[in-house]
Amino acid sequence: MHANCIGLKAVLPNGDILDNMTTLRKDNTGYDLKQLFIGAEGTLGIITECAMLCGPPKKTQKNLVLLGCKSFEDCVIIAQKARTELGDIMRICEFLDWESLSMSFETFP
Repeated sequence: MHANCIGLKAVLPNGDILDNMTTLRKDNTGYDLKQLFIGAEGTLGIITECAMLCGPPKKTQKNLVLLGCKSFEDCVIIAQKARTELGDIMRICEFLDWESLSMSFETFP
């Protein structure tokens, strides 16, 4: 939701209308109020209109890496290094301990 919302209109608790409808992908002229409203779950006001980006281009490739680490601290170091080197290319990073992996092998041989 956060990445695809480019504008919104909302009614504030005092009845004022916040009109932040825009076609700009990024606006650094002040606080990003639309993101605050999205995350506030209706506590800052009621969203009445929303401009969304639809149909992001499909990725043509997906890569998966499974690494074995000696400790959780090593996992954190590798995840931080991967985020630094790969940036937005890295979508997900998960940790699976040995006990969980063993249980998976027992359940799904």
